[in-house]
Amino acid sequence: MTERREIASLLLAARGELRQRLMPGLAGEDRYLAAMIANCMAIAARVLERGEETAEAERRALAALYDSDAGEPSLEALRRRLARDIRAGAFDGPREAELRAALEARVRARLAIGDPSRL
Repeated sequence: MTERREIASLLLAARGELRQRLMPGLAGEDRYLAAMIANCMAIAARVLERGEETAEAERRALAALYDSDAGEPSLEALRRRLARDIRAGAFDGPREAELRAALEARVRARLAIGDPSRL
């Protein structure tokens, strides 16, 4: 985990230099592209810092929807099952609130990485 945090720190340092030293000298489309690159660097740093814990929190939330004793299903398997079940109407009616809460938690976790300003 320390190596991931070190890489995230390097990305953030490079982003800072890009924004503080290079971007002021740019204009128009070049400035826009530099801002987009800086934002991508920030997202990548957050993924490195918190991506694994965010994915695990999502996996636990989805697994809780199923109260499964089937071991530790992967996040990908749970996402596929959830999509199938939503299409089949398994969460219509009384379980809709439970589904909404799990999906809201997922969106908030993803926003914390992708665009924390939206929280």
